Amino acid sequence: MSNQKVRITKTVVADAAKTGKEYVIWDSRVAGFGLRVRPSGAKSFVFVYRSAGGRAGSVKRMTIKASNPDVAYDRAKELAGQFHAGIDPATEKADGRAEAERKKKISSVGDVLDSFITDHAKESLKDKTASEYERIVEKILKPKLGHIKIDALEPKNVAEMYRDLRGTPTQAAAAVRVLSSALSWAEDFDLRPAGPNPASIRLKGSRRRQRLFSDAEVARLLNAITALAADEKITKPQALALRLLFATGCRAGEICGLRWLGVDFDEGLLRWPDTKTGFLEKPLTDDAWKLLKKAERIVGVDFVCPSPGFKQMRVEFLEDGFERVMKSAKVTADENATLHLIRHWFATKTYTDKSIPLPVAMAIVGHTSVATAMRYAHVARDELKNAAKDAAKRRATAIKAAEKKGRVVQLKGGAK
Repeated sequence: MSNQKVRITKTVVADAAKTGKEYVIWDSRVAGFGLRVRPSGAKSFVFVYRSAGGRAGSVKRMTIKASNPDVAYDRAKELAGQFHAGIDPATEKADGRAEAERKKKISSVGDVLDSFITDHAKESLKDKTASEYERIVEKILKPKLGHIKIDALEPKNVAEMYRDLRGTPTQAAAAVRVLSSALSWAEDFDLRPAGPNPASIRLKGSRRRQRLFSDAEVARLLNAITALAADEKITKPQALALRLLFATGCRAGEICGLRWLGVDFDEGLLRWPDTKTGFLEKPLTDDAWKLLKKAERIVGVDFVCPSPGFKQMRVEFLEDGFERVMKSAKVTADENATLHLIRHWFATKTYTDKSIPLPVAMAIVGHTSVATAMRYAHVARDELKNAAKDAAKRRATAIKAAEKKGRVVQLKGGAK
């Protein structure tokens, strides 16, 4: 056969005769697309390309299943597009097939929990933690919820399970936390529909008391982040997100949702189009600026701190990393060990800095009401109490003085 390329049509396919040897008729429109004719006369459409590495790369051949050359041509164009985008079509096909098969098999809460233990807990967590997760899954979660279809699980199902376990409150809370982590992980990998986490229910006694990190504790936490990231005990995006929380005082959801489009190095600002308080704009601190300048930016990924699946990182996933950091740093907070402690520390430092006017401090932290701002600052609250006590003493002194003179004193600026 001639090496001349032709447009592969139904006529070309029909006229391709067997010669006793295998040969390929190459298409003139898409490089690598051809009609393969075997010695027996059997015909198939193929796409041939060389893997990364130039001439040193290996030649790969993919069979295109198609009933006619037009369909095969369209598929060849898709494969060529992947190749030119730097994606290995064969690997992409294999991964896609395996992923589709895995998703097809996972249909119930029990299936998701099994996958969570196998693909996440045993791969990413310490052996002791993974074993405890598996015990909770096998002894509590699967017997209670395993039969429910994953897209049918509702908060009321989780609440009922939690109520049934009220005799063992510690186990009940642990079961809800493991389930919450599993469902967040499942959403990241498209194993459950996107949406609110059904395990996000209010636990009895979960009302948080305010806990303020000391400067020494913060130093230990930052050192632990560096050490755990170096040992790959937490991911690089987790480490970056935690450091950004300390550097900006942002809410965890804001950092998880921060996109590179919202990072303005020229203006020194971070922007979010839609947050808890609407459009949000915060100053880019020097620490945050340095962190973001050094951060690895993944091609094709919008988020600054993406999940392992290159989507928006779930807050629960970040909390999982923070728990490891606190344990490594030997910093405890009992049931209040949440990411909000970082924001509370930042807000306290900001509001108690007497060089920063309150309106400016509120803008830095991202608060819109003074009442909310005061809830975040222990020291500021103490100063408020002391000021109120001092004012009360002055009022009492003025009234006593007036009584001695037999008249009432009008207080300046006081209520009438």
